[in-house]
Amino acid sequence: MKHAPKLKSYLTILIFLIVGMLVMGIAQLFKTPAGLNSAFILLALFIIVNIATAKIFNLKSEIQSFWSIKKIYLLPVGIVAGGLIAISPVLAGLLTGATQFSELKFDTKFTLSSIAVTLAIVAWEELWFRGIFLNYCNRNLSAIHISITIGLLFMMVHLLNPEINLLKTGPTLFFAGAFLTIVYFYFKTIWLPIGLHFGNNYLIIQSNLDTHWLFGNEGYLGAIILALLFLLFVKLIINKTKKI
Repeated sequence: MKHAPKLKSYLTILIFLIVGMLVMGIAQLFKTPAGLNSAFILLALFIIVNIATAKIFNLKSEIQSFWSIKKIYLLPVGIVAGGLIAISPVLAGLLTGATQFSELKFDTKFTLSSIAVTLAIVAWEELWFRGIFLNYCNRNLSAIHISITIGLLFMMVHLLNPEINLLKTGPTLFFAGAFLTIVYFYFKTIWLPIGLHFGNNYLIIQSNLDTHWLFGNEGYLGAIILALLFLLFVKLIINKTKKI
């Protein structure tokens, strides 16, 4: 029975994954007002779910800490870092001669509406996979174990898309989910993962490398970069734990 608390935490993660799917289903029942993107409805629903979760599991102090407005300065930091991660494979392609500046096209349109919608989308996705329930699970599971679990589930959820090639995109999806989760715990904030997610999604550079096995949007170089970042924070958390 000594493993019961850990099993309960793993089960909690799975339950909230299902809850997130139900929230998306419920959102489709709402009639979206003209001019309002459905992402804002999903964001509102996930905020409500997280606040309710904090009350059920007595996570008031955790939500005050991890959602603290005092840490919002990490949002722009994450946006810049996420953007750099997103374009790093293309930059590597330039350095190796796989592509040229003339073949690059900056495809990001900086408008208030596009920024707001993208921010709403990444925010509700973060509140789903980096929800406050993770803090409850952290009572019995380490941040590293939770990060690996979330990475696997994040990858498996994408199997719902019949067009996905898991062999090609699986490593990137796994390490993206694991990296964002371990960053959430290391910096004790939701703002940095939201920023990283936004920067990665919003900054788009099209090139002849888009479908390249190594330098493409879903190429293996991106997965390698995320894997190295994840392992870096694994080491940082281990060192911090030893000091404590």
